[in-house]
Amino acid sequence: MKKIFLNVFFVLAVLHMFCDTAVAQEQKTQVQTQKFVLDNGLTVLISEMPGSSTASVFGLVKTGSATEGKYLGTGISHFLEHMLFKGTDKRGVGQIPREVQALGGQINASTSFDYTIYTLTVPETAFDQGLDIIADMLMNSKFDDAEIQKERDVVYGEMRLYKDRPERYLSQMVFNTVYKQHPYGIPIIGYEELLRGLKREDFVDYYKTRYAPNNIIISIAGHVQADDVLPKVRAIFKDFARQPNFTRNLTSEPTQINMRYLEEEYQTDLTRVDMAYSGVSLRDADLYALDVLAMILGQGESSRLYKEIFLNKNLVRSITAANFTPMDRGVFEIEMMLDEKDVESAILAVKAQIQLVAQKGVDVSELEKVKRQVYSQNIFGRLTSDVVANNAAADEAFIGDYDFSRKYVEAIKKVSSADIQRVAKQYFHDDKLSLVILKPKKLPTTAEQVTDAVKPLAIEKITLDNGLTILLRENHSFPIVSINLAMNGGMWQETVEKNGVSELMSRLLTEGTKTKTADQITESIESRGASLTPFSGRNSLGIIFNLLSEDTDFGLGLLEDLIKNPTFPERELNREKDKMRTALIAQEDSINAVTSRHLRELLFLTHPYRRDGLGTVESIEKIQRGDIVDFYQRHVVPNNMVISVFGDIDSAKVLASLKKRFGGLVNKDLPILTYSESPPTETREKTIRMKKKQAMVMIAFQGVDLKSPDRYPLQVLTSILGSSFNGRIFTTIRDQFGQAYTLGGGFTPSRDIGMISFYVLTNDESVLQVKDSLEKLLVEIRENKVSETELNEMKTYLKGSFRMNLETDSSLGFITTLDELYGNGYDYYESFYSRIDAVTADDIQRLAMEYLDLKKAAIVITRPTKHVSENTMMEKPVMMPVTAPAEIH
Repeated sequence: MKKIFLNVFFVLAVLHMFCDTAVAQEQKTQVQTQKFVLDNGLTVLISEMPGSSTASVFGLVKTGSATEGKYLGTGISHFLEHMLFKGTDKRGVGQIPREVQALGGQINASTSFDYTIYTLTVPETAFDQGLDIIADMLMNSKFDDAEIQKERDVVYGEMRLYKDRPERYLSQMVFNTVYKQHPYGIPIIGYEELLRGLKREDFVDYYKTRYAPNNIIISIAGHVQADDVLPKVRAIFKDFARQPNFTRNLTSEPTQINMRYLEEEYQTDLTRVDMAYSGVSLRDADLYALDVLAMILGQGESSRLYKEIFLNKNLVRSITAANFTPMDRGVFEIEMMLDEKDVESAILAVKAQIQLVAQKGVDVSELEKVKRQVYSQNIFGRLTSDVVANNAAADEAFIGDYDFSRKYVEAIKKVSSADIQRVAKQYFHDDKLSLVILKPKKLPTTAEQVTDAVKPLAIEKITLDNGLTILLRENHSFPIVSINLAMNGGMWQETVEKNGVSELMSRLLTEGTKTKTADQITESIESRGASLTPFSGRNSLGIIFNLLSEDTDFGLGLLEDLIKNPTFPERELNREKDKMRTALIAQEDSINAVTSRHLRELLFLTHPYRRDGLGTVESIEKIQRGDIVDFYQRHVVPNNMVISVFGDIDSAKVLASLKKRFGGLVNKDLPILTYSESPPTETREKTIRMKKKQAMVMIAFQGVDLKSPDRYPLQVLTSILGSSFNGRIFTTIRDQFGQAYTLGGGFTPSRDIGMISFYVLTNDESVLQVKDSLEKLLVEIRENKVSETELNEMKTYLKGSFRMNLETDSSLGFITTLDELYGNGYDYYESFYSRIDAVTADDIQRLAMEYLDLKKAAIVITRPTKHVSENTMMEKPVMMPVTAPAEIH
């Protein structure tokens, strides 16, 4: 929940941010928004974006978990959000998502404390159909008793799964502690026992009274014109009758007068601490100073808390600060992940940093740096239609002013050091603090008890007679089971002519068997609150399956059916091919995707790494059902499989079940294709043109494979250069070129080769200078050793990130399954820390000399075409993280 709500209004606002130095840019990218209120009270916002190729239709209903009135605590707002996808008078169950998919669009919804929002984005040509779908959902949803019961079971599953994520559990602990009377302390999803008491007439009553035109905002953005759109909106909502106005009259939270404390134990290795200070609402004038203070204290790796408490004192694994400002009084939070022994010291260190601000304020340079960061990250960000529609709707709902974000930016510019000092003195006292701690469970003390407690966490490996490898791990902390199945395959095992066949086969594995249709498979999964995700990468393909432990037998049975009896229906094949073609076409609008494709093709002249896992439009067209069946028959064999089952299981029973279900599979010889290609001997460079305002530089080198001893040292090296927040590229180029706002790099190893890449997204005026700076940084790290401080800081960062990646059975299961499949062994992850610790400054220089030779580089520069339309928007800024080990598949 916290990830959704932590100062969401600030995040929305900064996407509009413009500085005085960019007036010309503002004029070029200004979105024209108009507001209309229909006779029935419906508020309509229309934002014209001539340069967009999409149209977004958002429906915001001004009701959420905090405003449920007599239904408070039932989670009825969240439940209705689910039910609106279950059909209307003219659209059957499942038809809404299928219809949107057929339009090439996306539809989603979410519930917060104060509102529920339905989001739909389609190609501009499908606007009329998109509007009709949203209107139909808001006005004509059906509440079939059978579907209500199915959805209850889904939500009950969500509730039971809630505790599986420690950050969500901590978040609810915080809100329960901060809000003793205000309904913000109640979970958005509600309580199971209260939801059970609701009847169909309750859902219909809530829908009819809250989903009324005078309580709804329709926000439309994209390639639309108000003169054309407004008559359509009037016509489609003409019979939507006004209802009595809903009054938002919530219980006020009394002023906190003493420190509150809550501590609980949790099955985890790390302690989480949240220091939550009583804050302000979105309408409070201190919003701006507190937002800036949050950025200075704990947002980014140059923030005070990160540098002082993480880097200098080494007291925490991670630390952030955020200012949550909803409609009613919010909360200012400092959240830490750390070892339990350091809790007291870390809390004192945080308080000392806040006290320092209260006593001395902040430097003007520090304040201006934060403002510049916000500017450089957002001013050149392309405002996509979905972002614009969301911003306008939220601003109108909470402030009554769809233009609030722009005014917010102006206010942020005026924040002074004195303002920061004043709020630090006013809000950060112990009597306003709620201290919430989620710490590891204590192990039993006797030797026998310790043995019993630790033994289930070990991983057991079993190889069946047919070559199938099984990994089992018992962990009874939560009623959750994670099943991973992986096979050698992926893009490496395709031909050029059939590029994309692995991706297609993986998708179709879950789209129908001899006994179940695709819809029946989906229904059986969703009704249990489970998730089933096929994947296909460079080296492998498979299935990731997460479900409740009570459904373990069902999960193993479904996995057996998917593996043994897929039918690869022609209808689903054509549908998936259409999706992949659409994705490939959409990539052509992305400067990141286009530049990356040209870079791979320049660096690898023959190796499959040059290809896209989705294939090409031409190769997808050539793939027939027989090709899918052939790829399946060659790769889905037991001696090419690893299955892991981790979580709340009885290992003996699961093993017996797997032997029964998969022991009869017949193994086959499977030649694994391998490739090699020598690196360039002279620099390969090309310039391409796109209809963009942005420019981009990418530099790449060939790297090592998954088994190379240089794999992890290279990860350290590339992180020193390319970490998206504190690497050398970031600290040097961003400071030098304020308009270089997306930059970084990383290393991705694969079965027989790897790729090292670095990138900067900037403007055309700076692109050649940026290229020169990148090259100088590469030369510098070859010629000069890194300092021990820089090296150790990066090691700490990588180890902390890796440890957090292993916290759930799902992520650990995925990593160990792939490591076993690739021949490194399921326990390979255990050596990560020692391998990282062993890296020396000499190693870094040696690897830089060997791999980062500019004569071995491929360089692609993407520049705007010479005559770009004034309405051409810029790419939304994205921080691309260094590839994590879990992503290598």
